[in-house]
Amino acid sequence: MPLFEVKAGGPEIDDGVYPVILSDITGPKTVTVQRGPKAGQEIDLFDWIFAIDAPGNVYDGLEISTSTSTASGPRSKMFGYLTALFGGVAPAIGAGFEKVDLCGRQALATVRKDEGGWPRIENLGAMPAVMLRTAAPVAATAAAPVAAAPATEPVAATVGASQLPF
Repeated sequence: MPLFEVKAGGPEIDDGVYPVILSDITGPKTVTVQRGPKAGQEIDLFDWIFAIDAPGNVYDGLEISTSTSTASGPRSKMFGYLTALFGGVAPAIGAGFEKVDLCGRQALATVRKDEGGWPRIENLGAMPAVMLRTAAPVAATAAAPVAAAPATEPVAATVGASQLPF
């Protein structure tokens, strides 16, 4: 038996769409962009940690993290995440959120493995209201109904221009 074995980069998970629940947000942290047109520049990022939320599914509880910049305007990735977490209702300009307002909310994540084998959230969409609490499995591999977070109320405001007040 070898001392060690080189394995794929991330946890085994099939590409697909999964119900997820936001378990944590960390940051902001400052990083230096490594590639692309902004290479060499420093930017601030939030890390969003989602857990697969499919009781009975082999992937239930598996955490997948993704990052967004601190930009929160209507064209930003963060704005899309907030819209998904509030059931497809876009937050109004000027709204502020704490972690407690967001953690525990559900969405649907399109998961794809990158070239290194790590699962990445390619897209985050709203969980249809009909799927909350009584949904049939979302992923082809799901074996049990999806547990739901409490029903969400429409958001009356959107996030301001710079960052969330965590």
